[in-house]
Amino acid sequence: MQKALNILDKNFMKVNILNGIRSVINAFYEKNIYCFAAYDEEELVGVITQKELISAHPNRIVADVMTDKYKCIDPSTPTWKIKEIFDFNKDICIILVKENDDLKGFLTRTTLDIELAKHIDLLTGLYKSDYIFYNTYKLLSNGNELSLIFIDLNNFGAIDKKYGHINGDLILKNVAKILKENIPQDSYLCRYAGDEFAILTPFCIDKCKLFAEDLIDAIDSYKFPNNIPVSASIGITGYKNHNNKKGDTLSIIDKLINIASLASTKAKKRIDTSIVVENINAIA
Repeated sequence: MQKALNILDKNFMKVNILNGIRSVINAFYEKNIYCFAAYDEEELVGVITQKELISAHPNRIVADVMTDKYKCIDPSTPTWKIKEIFDFNKDICIILVKENDDLKGFLTRTTLDIELAKHIDLLTGLYKSDYIFYNTYKLLSNGNELSLIFIDLNNFGAIDKKYGHINGDLILKNVAKILKENIPQDSYLCRYAGDEFAILTPFCIDKCKLFAEDLIDAIDSYKFPNNIPVSASIGITGYKNHNNKKGDTLSIIDKLINIASLASTKAKKRIDTSIVVENINAIA
């Protein structure tokens, strides 16, 4: 997962709150500086961006123009956490990256969007697997119960060969659409790889099994291009920290993904069900 330190913009300038705005405007145009961090002696008290400069009178001082609509984060903050901050604070357009009292740089919504675009699957519009890894890490770190649903299309390779890649791509886009329209609230969806999708939920396994059954029905009943028959197999696993102890979170994530994936493979081989549930402790 990328961190704030890896994507921040270092093109900023520190200014005193008593400085004239004319000098700030000149620096903006002549040096292409986007972010001005306003200080009262050694204390950061505000920020000025292009938005504030547009209507600023050149005879004013920094204190008259600066805004407090910004947030400060640590350089180690993951990009997905930065997205959450922007999403939750609609009125801010900039985030400052500080290490203790040392300002390292800043991030804008545009900077973040460019980075997150690398994690979007161009065919389906879904996020890639990194999105699930981060949110699994977040839920585990917060001590939440969680379940992982792994969806694997049946015989997709044969469908791709028989009907062509164009139809295969349409099927993947349609499946993504079905999943997006049926995903439970507070859950996270990604295209994991190829014809595999994953949904992370903060719910118990039993509730997820009922939801998975609805997904199977939704895919089975959907009218795909050229009436191509499409079905899916689903593997489910879950985790609950009964002892409230933080273990090796990354190891738990790997195990969850592996178990859910293997469970979907088992479901493909079953004739009595399309869903297999495996406990995380079932496989060493």
